[in-house]
Amino acid sequence: MADGGTGTERIALNRSYAVITPDQITIKPARMGLVGPAIQAILTAGAVWLIFNHINSLPLWLLMVLLTFIIISGPTAILGLVYNVLGSAFLMERKKGTCRWQQGFLGLGLGTRELVPFPRIARIQVTSNFEEELGSGDLQDVVHWQVWLVKDNGRTLAIASVSAARPLADIGLDRANALAEALAEMSGSTAVLGAIPEWALEDLEEDDEDAEWDDDDLDADGMVDEDDDEGPEGGPDDRERR
Repeated sequence: MADGGTGTERIALNRSYAVITPDQITIKPARMGLVGPAIQAILTAGAVWLIFNHINSLPLWLLMVLLTFIIISGPTAILGLVYNVLGSAFLMERKKGTCRWQQGFLGLGLGTRELVPFPRIARIQVTSNFEEELGSGDLQDVVHWQVWLVKDNGRTLAIASVSAARPLADIGLDRANALAEALAEMSGSTAVLGAIPEWALEDLEEDDEDAEWDDDDLDADGMVDEDDDEGPEGGPDDRERR
């Protein structure tokens, strides 16, 4: 999703989103991550209110429990709020010619955990578990697309991931490939994009044709048209009438 006139594009990812500008690409935690720290902060504030207003009436053991909760919960709630508002998990900067993996929750997403200069990047690659099978032999119901940075020494570093239900795998693939292309363009490296196997594309096309067939038999009220006695091939339509 691009912001008109600002040159900024946002791509939804797993528990995060990518912010792409002409000068940098940032992977930030999703806003839904604020819910947990916000609830924690409210509970901490409630514990402080109880101690402040009922310190003379509450039993000593309860005061100790509330105080312990405040000491542990208060700082972690603040760290969580700061990380989800200001922190980032990954940052690529065109001017500096580097990409950095930031520290996570306790590091506020501000300190550098890993740094890779552009000349050390061999390629940006998208992989998936599309063809992996479960123990039962069935294919995965949820497809994960992973964006990797591959260094010149063969080491791989995870950048972001996108998950989608198998029927919507192409949407997740488009997001992962868009991020990979932006990263490769900024770093001057090669993007090895993911792809859906041809046999799966044929299955998706067949599903789309079946859906169009079903839609053609519905009238304006969403009911089956009783006057339509022939299927798409001109033969009798023997599908179950609802």
